[in-house]
Amino acid sequence: MRPRPLFIENPEHDRYVSLVPDGDIEEILSKQRTKTITLLSSVSEESARKAYAPGKWTLKEVIGHMTDSERVMSYRMLAIARNESAPLPAMDQDQYVSEANFNKLSWEQLLAGFDTVRSNTLSLISTIDDAAWVRNGTVMNSPVSIGTIAYGIAGHELHHMKVISDKYL
Repeated sequence: MRPRPLFIENPEHDRYVSLVPDGDIEEILSKQRTKTITLLSSVSEESARKAYAPGKWTLKEVIGHMTDSERVMSYRMLAIARNESAPLPAMDQDQYVSEANFNKLSWEQLLAGFDTVRSNTLSLISTIDDAAWVRNGTVMNSPVSIGTIAYGIAGHELHHMKVISDKYL
């Protein structure tokens, strides 16, 4: 079992980690995956192309952002698990979304991408031993542990799924 981190190294990370209930992070991420894919599978292609307000991302862009963010965070977990000493870079979420052209992809393709990335995240977590799990790396000039990143992935999804439920569905 991979418990919640006892200490959040940077208050910025607590924004997402605090949203996640206590429990085994692998189980939490697995259940989220099923719930999110099931809920979003009923969304039409037309609905997925809509933003809830001018200047806001479309639902396709939100899911693309969630997927890209998880890719980046999983890479950070991998790098820290492998004892990378170099600081890891930031991610400009707006640039990533604007460069990705998510609206040109099919809704089915975006959901499959999210599902695949979550599968890969779960696979990675299952390979990280206890010593590496609590290891810190440096992201954006701030220390962060693998546990904090893993719970951050779950919290990031919870944050966006609340926005999706409140504003898109």
